[in-house]
Amino acid sequence: MKWSFKVGSLFGIPIKVHVTFLILLAFVALSGKDVHRALYGVLFVILIFICVVFHELAHSLVARHYGHGVRSITLLPIGGMAQMDDIPEDSRQEIFISIAGPVMSFAIAGLLYVFIYFWDIPIAPLDEASLFEGHIILNLFWINIILAIFNIIPAFPMDGGRVLRGVLNLFMSHLRATKIAVFIGQFFAVLLFFFGIFYHNNWWFALIAVFIYLGAEAEDRMWAIRHALSDVVVREVVLKDYIALNTADTLKTASDLFLHTLQGDFPVLFGDRLVGILRRDSIIRGINEGRESERVADLMEREFLTTNEKQKLIALYKTMTEKGISMMPVMDGEKLLGIVTLEQIGRYHMLSAAKSIK
Repeated sequence: MKWSFKVGSLFGIPIKVHVTFLILLAFVALSGKDVHRALYGVLFVILIFICVVFHELAHSLVARHYGHGVRSITLLPIGGMAQMDDIPEDSRQEIFISIAGPVMSFAIAGLLYVFIYFWDIPIAPLDEASLFEGHIILNLFWINIILAIFNIIPAFPMDGGRVLRGVLNLFMSHLRATKIAVFIGQFFAVLLFFFGIFYHNNWWFALIAVFIYLGAEAEDRMWAIRHALSDVVVREVVLKDYIALNTADTLKTASDLFLHTLQGDFPVLFGDRLVGILRRDSIIRGINEGRESERVADLMEREFLTTNEKQKLIALYKTMTEKGISMMPVMDGEKLLGIVTLEQIGRYHMLSAAKSIK
């Protein structure tokens, strides 16, 4: 994920922190009325997110047990996210992977309760827990209980929503199970939104509700695309009527083509051989820097990914979206056959969806 940096690793899984998490820490520090409360708040938030790391680590280790690669765990102000190489389609695997996180949170809460019991810490009710005061072990105990219970709510994108989909998938298709789980998740989000604003007067609930609703929508869209592209190969969407540049062409030529055609990224040829790609970002940056007279060869990417006509379109789509690539050349050996763009994949998906409605 962009704007993230590595702070360590556990079991070979990189642990990253998004820069917005640092903004959260700064906000908490500034919200403290004095130095003691500010330091308490910052320490408490860090401890909370250490618990979140173990929550996500539980997901990750179970996923790896089933053969799914885990790229990293990233901490965000709204929680943690384990980035996996693929999403399990086996319903039983999804259930066990999803439930592992809440189980870990309950386990951490249980361990903290042991400390509370033997240290004879008075157990104050949940509504007395505070970000800036109180016994930090007790507050952390309540946070892990909340984290576990909140995540087992059967609503996307929480763990409970994924467990619900896994259970439904035992009796119906994955796509149908996803749509039902998404509907339940969004219904819950709407209820939480109105509860937060009109009943509890808590905008934090409303913010969480928006996160849940958008997360469920993204899950629905992702699985709809995955379903539509699952049996399609690149050959069916390759654009063979494309525009290519020559290494001797200038940036002015490329910018004119960018302006007057629908193509944004251009393969660059030396003779008949593909030697680079000129991306739209490079075109815009070069124009801003006044480099219109420079050769395309000086601005193009010389290291780039390619695909072939037999590759599964869903695998290509995943690679392009993860790496932020909007166009990829389609090759047959060293021969350039055409290009594939994210826009073209989107058009194919829209046509497939229109056909399925009939």
